[in-house]
Amino acid sequence: MRNLLPCLLLAVSTLLADGSSHPNFTGTWHLDTAKSEIHSRVELTSWAIQQDDNSIAIDEQIKGRTVSMKCGTDGKNCKAKPEGESGEVMFYYNGEMLVETDFLGHDKDRVVKKRLKMGGDGKTMEIEVLHVNPAGPTEKWVFAKQ
Repeated sequence: MRNLLPCLLLAVSTLLADGSSHPNFTGTWHLDTAKSEIHSRVELTSWAIQQDDNSIAIDEQIKGRTVSMKCGTDGKNCKAKPEGESGEVMFYYNGEMLVETDFLGHDKDRVVKKRLKMGGDGKTMEIEVLHVNPAGPTEKWVFAKQ
């Protein structure tokens, strides 16, 4: 019994520490093209994000229209239209990063991974965009919070 209490305390403290390390991306973010490294045809201008402990909702402004998606942050796929294309999306945390994986196209064979990272000031968000399939150059999207 004496050995059980330290194990329980360690487990609870690990869970609490893990939950507190997740940044909150809630807010309206505008793409700063001057600070970004964009190699594809990105026509989005802003993201409005609402986030809680278990889910994230993103409204993307693309070509003057709003594309919305909402998904859990537990690594399970959900139907969405990331960047305006039909497909599925998956979100999960990797430390202080929120990872988004987009499965696009009719057969969901186009795969794009995005790693969202909050700037130290809380007013910038950097997204590393990896074109997995088909392979393509890595991009960096920098957003400023409004």
